[in-house]
Amino acid sequence: MKYAIRYGLFLLTLFFCSSAAIAETESVAERNAAQGFNDTIDRLAPDFVTVSLVVCDPSEVLYSTLGHAALHLQCPVYDLDYIFTYESESVRNRIGTFLRGELKMGMYAFPTDLFLASYRFLGRGVKEYTINLSPRQKQKLWEIMDNHVAEGANLPYDYFHRGCAKSVVRVVHEAIGRTAIHYAPWDDKYTRQTQREIVRNFIEDAPWEEFFMYFLIGIEGDQDYPCEQKIIVPTDLVEVWQKATLGDGQPVLDSTPRVLLEATRHNEGTWCTPLLVSIFLLLFSIISLATAWSSSPLVRKAGTAIDIILVTLYAVAGAGMTYLIVFSGLPCTSWNWLIIPFNILPVIFWHWRRYWAPWYAGLLFLWSIVMAGEFFFGHVLVDWPHILLVLAFAVVLLKQQFLKRLITIANR
Repeated sequence: MKYAIRYGLFLLTLFFCSSAAIAETESVAERNAAQGFNDTIDRLAPDFVTVSLVVCDPSEVLYSTLGHAALHLQCPVYDLDYIFTYESESVRNRIGTFLRGELKMGMYAFPTDLFLASYRFLGRGVKEYTINLSPRQKQKLWEIMDNHVAEGANLPYDYFHRGCAKSVVRVVHEAIGRTAIHYAPWDDKYTRQTQREIVRNFIEDAPWEEFFMYFLIGIEGDQDYPCEQKIIVPTDLVEVWQKATLGDGQPVLDSTPRVLLEATRHNEGTWCTPLLVSIFLLLFSIISLATAWSSSPLVRKAGTAIDIILVTLYAVAGAGMTYLIVFSGLPCTSWNWLIIPFNILPVIFWHWRRYWAPWYAGLLFLWSIVMAGEFFFGHVLVDWPHILLVLAFAVVLLKQQFLKRLITIANR
């Protein structure tokens, strides 16, 4: 009985080995016939379809501050060469649609030459890295991309959850199915920092983009997410995937890029930064407060003019923040720490400011201290320019509260 079992196992092993050998020696024509193709094209050849991750340089435009990620798919046999990219509808003439959260996005397929021509015009560099998928996975990926293109721009524009890097990760996961991506130990950037901090560190040389990023992204950017979901910057995706492996132990991404376009334009920055502007506005508010002690009507009028400018700027910022949180469907604007200092209520109740101004000014000073002290939360929630602007408005409120008393003292 024991020998019979061993003999049976031997025959079974021989059967599987023979089947594998036959499959390996099966001709391309026979394999194609089994799949319903009547030709000699080897669709399982490694170079039948090629897939690359395309990474485009950042620009000074707000929605391109992080750069861009897309997928480059080619089939040389059929002379197919396309860039598949998630894009939104044009924002340039649809600012209102964007702020209402009604802008749409979807997958688009552009001939590679046409895609590169648009980036050449902007002077932005473009590189690509080969993604090491199996032949079947690459064909599956192309099928998935075609289906997404056919669906059109039917998704709400969501720069936070459907950013280009996250979208690339999502469709690659669809294509590889049960094959897992094995990530190397995650850097501290992904385990300890929030998505807001990751973005902030990347755009620290673009101060105005950083300023508006804090205004647009609420506390959703400060919540904890799995490390893979924190890959929001295209260059971070390159770094992570070059260290990650697929089921066969092969790196997800090649280490050597191919340069498709050299950058010809570079952002040189600007001397007029949000921090500099906020410092000047805070100084102006202090100067305005000092003018209340002057006996000169002209000096006091100058102080009043400064107050009007500061209150007007505050009203615009407060109206914008109130709209984003209360009325807009824009992603990540359900709550923002900036709504405490920047809201429309002080403007509405400005006539009765002598009743609430000292209390609200105290709240603003307390808010500024808490937000300036990282140790309260362990993360950066608000940038310094916004904190200084809040302090400037708090000084204006204190002056409005005690203005009559100061003028009386000055006239004695």
